[in-house]
Amino acid sequence: MTNQDPAETSSTPNDLHSIGGAATASGISPDTLRMWERRYGRPVPVRLPSGHRRYTAEQVAWLRRVAEALALGHRPGSAVAATESELDALLTGGRPESGDGEQVATLIDHVRRFEGDALTRELLAAWRELGPERFLSDRVSPLLNAVGREWADGHLDVRHEHYASELIADLLRTLRAGLPRAAEGPIVVLATLRHELHGLGLQMCALVCSLEGMRPRILGVGTPNEEIAAAAHEVGADAVAISVSLSSGGVANDRMLGDLRAVLSPSIRLVVGGHGARGVRRGRRGIEYLASLAQWREWLHALRSRWAGSAID
Repeated sequence: MTNQDPAETSSTPNDLHSIGGAATASGISPDTLRMWERRYGRPVPVRLPSGHRRYTAEQVAWLRRVAEALALGHRPGSAVAATESELDALLTGGRPESGDGEQVATLIDHVRRFEGDALTRELLAAWRELGPERFLSDRVSPLLNAVGREWADGHLDVRHEHYASELIADLLRTLRAGLPRAAEGPIVVLATLRHELHGLGLQMCALVCSLEGMRPRILGVGTPNEEIAAAAHEVGADAVAISVSLSSGGVANDRMLGDLRAVLSPSIRLVVGGHGARGVRRGRRGIEYLASLAQWREWLHALRSRWAGSAID
């Protein structure tokens, strides 16, 4: 089977999406869509007489599947260039093992039916059974991946994804509130940049912060650089952590990160994580990139060790 671009299938004018609409529907930023077109030759948009790009419903569905493959850790070069069967293999290869898979499938059924109480009960049971670290790595992350995969495959809609995200975010806040608060230790400001509205990663990172004896300060989503810098100065932050989703990663986001680094005190470390951070170009000095919660935990542990050493000095 060839890697035929979905634009080559039939589509009516009413099926066409602007580049912004395709980005919103797929979670892949406009900058990334343009870059893929140049680098990989896909997706090839329909061009209006004005020159504006339009994307078919089939292309948007394909982009959602590619976004899910990226969320599972596959490289853009592999996912974008893959045939349909190869993309299926990438997605299937990222599924949980059978035991966890059955439990995650049950959680997905709760999401599909908007059964919030049942979903919360099962997640709380996993928290008690697995402990905090495995709860995040073996239950929450697989659940979020599964929600994204079901959405990419058209088995869940945006309303289901939003419902699951909000419920999980509320639960993570509640769990963090129940942990002992560190009286001293590194202060970490957590935020997303302007125009980034995905905040679930912040809640996961804040929970890990509390578990590692940090003092997290969450500013939330869509925070302007100057406000992040002002907050970091006012609370005496040791670090600023920025979460980047697939929908916001790209050249513009890269520039904003550089601008943020410039207005932060040189003594404040700037760390970036999330699925969108994987595609951010390296090379900007003073910005550290992390690819997983496990790396985030290790980074925090090292930060606390350095903080403790400087406190003794």
